Amino acid sequence: MPSFALDSFARRLAAAAPSSARFGFQGLRAADSIAVEECLPLEFLIACDWGLDGPGWDGRLRYFSVERGGGRRIVWTHASLVQAYDGPLGQEMRAFLRRDDLPRFVVPYRSTEFLARLAGESGGRLSILANPLALKARFDDKVAFREEAARRGLRVPPGEIVEAEGLEAELLKRWGAPMVVTERVGSSGNQTHLIEDAGALRRLREDLTVKLGPGVLVVASAFLPGPAVGATGIVYGGRTWMSHPSVMVTGLAGCAMHRFDYAGSDYGAYLRLPRRAREQIEISTLRIGEWAAASGYKGIFGVDFIVHEGEAYALELNPRMLGTTQLLTELERRENEAPPSVFWHLAGFLGLDAREEAERWLLPLSRPRLEGFQLLLRNTGSSPQRVGASLRPGIYGNLEASPRFLREGVRISELKEPSEVFLTCSPPAEGTVVEPRGVYFKLEGLGTLYDEEVGSIAPWVPRAVESFTRGLAVSELH
Repeated sequence: MPSFALDSFARRLAAAAPSSARFGFQGLRAADSIAVEECLPLEFLIACDWGLDGPGWDGRLRYFSVERGGGRRIVWTHASLVQAYDGPLGQEMRAFLRRDDLPRFVVPYRSTEFLARLAGESGGRLSILANPLALKARFDDKVAFREEAARRGLRVPPGEIVEAEGLEAELLKRWGAPMVVTERVGSSGNQTHLIEDAGALRRLREDLTVKLGPGVLVVASAFLPGPAVGATGIVYGGRTWMSHPSVMVTGLAGCAMHRFDYAGSDYGAYLRLPRRAREQIEISTLRIGEWAAASGYKGIFGVDFIVHEGEAYALELNPRMLGTTQLLTELERRENEAPPSVFWHLAGFLGLDAREEAERWLLPLSRPRLEGFQLLLRNTGSSPQRVGASLRPGIYGNLEASPRFLREGVRISELKEPSEVFLTCSPPAEGTVVEPRGVYFKLEGLGTLYDEEVGSIAPWVPRAVESFTRGLAVSELH
């Protein structure tokens, strides 16, 4: 059996493509490419962000950035990439891809129309290593997910599927206040609504019938307080395998715009959840993965849960690489020399047949105890803000008072102790205007964001968020 040390598994992956092939990554954030670059040599990068670490990325890779040169931090979305494709940046990308006849492969964080257009225009020279767009759209459907999860005997929050025009006060009596209304398609918690009373439900009904149509289906369910978990699974060789779950942070002041807005993840906190809940999460993730695999899905996927009173309730399927994949990869590489989760994602799309090795490496993949977190700091106001002072990327200490820059650093593995954090993910330069919900930067660490019982955020976290935000000296623009 061949060795899967870092250098050998990277060579084997690259050898699965034509010898002259070049590889690129497309995602919302440049830092997300780290996961892929652990396994494949990258030539180019397509992303939304540009910050103080941009020149570093640009010095190594051909970096196509939506924000570059604009002096404005946008909200990083797929729509931003699509819009940029139709402008000067798209012209640059097309010229780059047409400059020679070398075959190129793009590893995207998800299937997109944008990449399908790029591939269609390339004359066969560009291949997309992702599931078909129609398959992604099918599994993005939260109504279908709820029905399938229940059919497979998985626990889902008490509730029902209703038409948008049927969001009446009677639902509050049936499921209690507050209750949750989830739109059919959404991401990062932005199409999930916490409803406190009949007035809020009426306003949401009016908004959704205008936006989506009166007959569109939504999920109305009871609000179950408790830790939210994002589980990672892998479909490789037609089988489903378990990777590492993490406890999510949502609704945190200074990081989130609303109660369900994603703010961060903590891998160590998952290990402190009740054993019964963890067993339910892992069994449920594998069952949902079997559903996806039966339709031809390949690679990494995520399943979100809520843990309420010691029981795990399945919420949704995320058919793509995840916002935690980069952090997960770095923590896996820090833990041991086994091929990380993203290796099997790439192996499936490149057609690398390593099914015998999978039995050895994938079965124990989720056993090492990972410790580490990420936290996104945002402009959570309603107006754009101008950055008055920049915070350079690197390693910081003195987190709760006035963050102190300790030393240069490019990876979380360079942290020496849990009291340090790594500031990464395109911190904005002085003078940059940050749109509402725009991300300032990301903090990564080897400690935990939660208290011991995973019942609440650790006291140092909100103080650190406040101190790092204060360090940017932002001013509101009217």
